[in-house]
Amino acid sequence: MPRLACATGMILAMLALAVPARAQEHFPVRPVQVVVPATPGGPVDTAIRLIEPALAAALGSTVVLINKPGASGTLGMQAVATAAPDGYTIGQGVNSIFTITRVSGTHVPFTLDDFTLLGNYVTDASVLAVSADARWKTFDDVVAYARASPGKLNYASAGIGTVSQLSMQALMHRFSLNMVAVPFPGGAQLTTAILGKQIDIGMVPYTTGEAMFKANKLRPLLTTAPERLRQLPDVPTFAEKGITENGLNLIMGLYAPRGLPNGVRDTLVGAVAKAARDPAFVAKVEGLGLLARYEDPAAARKRLEAEYADIVTLSHALER
Repeated sequence: MPRLACATGMILAMLALAVPARAQEHFPVRPVQVVVPATPGGPVDTAIRLIEPALAAALGSTVVLINKPGASGTLGMQAVATAAPDGYTIGQGVNSIFTITRVSGTHVPFTLDDFTLLGNYVTDASVLAVSADARWKTFDDVVAYARASPGKLNYASAGIGTVSQLSMQALMHRFSLNMVAVPFPGGAQLTTAILGKQIDIGMVPYTTGEAMFKANKLRPLLTTAPERLRQLPDVPTFAEKGITENGLNLIMGLYAPRGLPNGVRDTLVGAVAKAARDPAFVAKVEGLGLLARYEDPAAARKRLEAEYADIVTLSHALER
């Protein structure tokens, strides 16, 4: 009888140890929540909604999106960093949170080491734009006016520590312009302000302003894209105007808390890679003017570190 009891105890102990292993093997067994650190309608929100169907299919599970904007994206990403490392809470990250925001004076309550990178999947270029009936027909017209009337032009940005603000600062530094910044909660709101002529000019995410460009309600003057956008072939790039700094595009990726079990991490990384290469997803994003560019976790981390170094250099130049 004692031997039977001992054997039974050993079997129960082995079963108890097997439960977590089986749970990892079968991850996910319930919906995966994606925290989106931005307002609805902007590029960060648009990107995750585009990939969500392919991601859900790759995971074989429901994916639930939860918008949690605030503090230049750090509020939502802090919720991801402090979530249980079980794979059921991940975040829609964006490069600017880990690069521009860190040098902008905004308090960032985490570091890259607080996350498990799952991979980047799409890049969104921004467009320097004015309303369609504005007096400025080209970027050179804006430069001439701003130099003749310093401090009279105002520009919209998505706030301190964002790509839109840094892009405008790079322009003003390169061409010695004096313009007044007016921050907005996100890309959708600043686009509306330019359309309504409350603001003279601003950096509009292409995905947010696409319909307005097609309808000739917004006039595009420059883009931050690596090369001219197929949808705006006549619009020059920042690089053509001598502005070559890295970090002026939004690069979206997925992040999880650090400390994920290996099996869960591998499942999530594999799902992101599969979703990012899904033909339907690629066709959809490229049709919107996005760049479908997958980067694995190692490449994503390398990019963030390089961009941070470039932005520190640019920030020092702006302070002079």
